[in-house]
Amino acid sequence: MRAAMGDDREAKRRGRVFDPDPSLFPSTWMPLRWLQIFAIAKAFATDPFQYRWCSPDSTEVIIPKLMRQYLVQLALGDEWHRVFLGEKRVGLGIVVIFCYFIALIWMVCTTFTIQAGAAFLLI
Repeated sequence: MRAAMGDDREAKRRGRVFDPDPSLFPSTWMPLRWLQIFAIAKAFATDPFQYRWCSPDSTEVIIPKLMRQYLVQLALGDEWHRVFLGEKRVGLGIVVIFCYFIALIWMVCTTFTIQAGAAFLLI
């Protein structure tokens, strides 16, 4: 405990402490989260026979795949803030952010195969 307090004082003395206001991130990201929810709901509401770029004869159902991708992207989107700013683990935070962007791009591509309007809301 004492060593951690000494390290914190040393970092403050050097001026390298990054401690943003906790209300900054929710107020910034909540409107974007609502757009995501609306886009996913719009994709889920699309009739399977009207999917873009999917054969009507295909037996593959894309909605469960999209739901899994959305939940992975949602979990990574919530986790990067905790790892990067809460635990202050920069290396791991960068890895989580990179995985988050990969999951987001993958979800946008899958959503585009269902409905282009919903995919544009995600961008």
